[in-house]
Amino acid sequence: MKELIKQIYNAIDPVFIFIYRLLNNFKGPIPPARNRARVGNRFIKQFMKSGKNCYLPVSNAIKLYYKEHEIKPKVLDFGAGVGRTLQYFAHNNNAHALYACDVDSSASAYLLKAFPDVKTYCSQYVPPLVYQSNYFDIVYSVSIWTHLPLNSQEPWLDEIYRILKPGGIALLTTIGTYGFKKGTHLQSFDYSIEELVDKGIKYCEYDDKENIPGTGDSYGATYQTIDYTKNNWNKKFTILDIQEGVIDDLNDLVILRK
Repeated sequence: MKELIKQIYNAIDPVFIFIYRLLNNFKGPIPPARNRARVGNRFIKQFMKSGKNCYLPVSNAIKLYYKEHEIKPKVLDFGAGVGRTLQYFAHNNNAHALYACDVDSSASAYLLKAFPDVKTYCSQYVPPLVYQSNYFDIVYSVSIWTHLPLNSQEPWLDEIYRILKPGGIALLTTIGTYGFKKGTHLQSFDYSIEELVDKGIKYCEYDDKENIPGTGDSYGATYQTIDYTKNNWNKKFTILDIQEGVIDDLNDLVILRK
């Protein structure tokens, strides 16, 4: 029954998009419901609100911590999906040279069409990315490390380090005890918060990962404490700040400098 409801919703989604545009005088891109559901919420109002709740803390952190002051810094949205966060940067695209990548080919195809000024490509589930070393001034990534299996975390941190310019910053989100207490939808917990605090990091495989485009052999939900991040993400990066729960009132924002 749930699958039937989804199919019906997806079929009439153009009507919902039309009504949203009419009521909100909105002319920007709105991705289809099937893509919205993968990265946030299929309901348009909640999808837009969630994107803004992700964008504002990232944008504020960039203003606070990016000190190089390039005229038009190169900014990468790593794991951009269908632009839930990117769309807000794109509204002011004269301020940044925007790039995006995602493992979901349908999402990348949407971004190419919806945001032609953003240099987008479909990446792979494992490094490397196509970008040359020391290329980006800023890399941000919302809700990617929250899904990576443990053996993928460090390789991707190394890859972000590689593509950042010296002095560049990375803004990456994690989910920890704050998100755990929120009872987030990311997973059905099979461990307690005390176990998470004791271990520092826990990973649970998703049962239905076959329905998630672009993923590898392992894909699920990763929870990690702030102490774990402080003790393990400082091998190459300088950790400037960790802001608990600021991303959509759920994820922690980790701000790193190369």
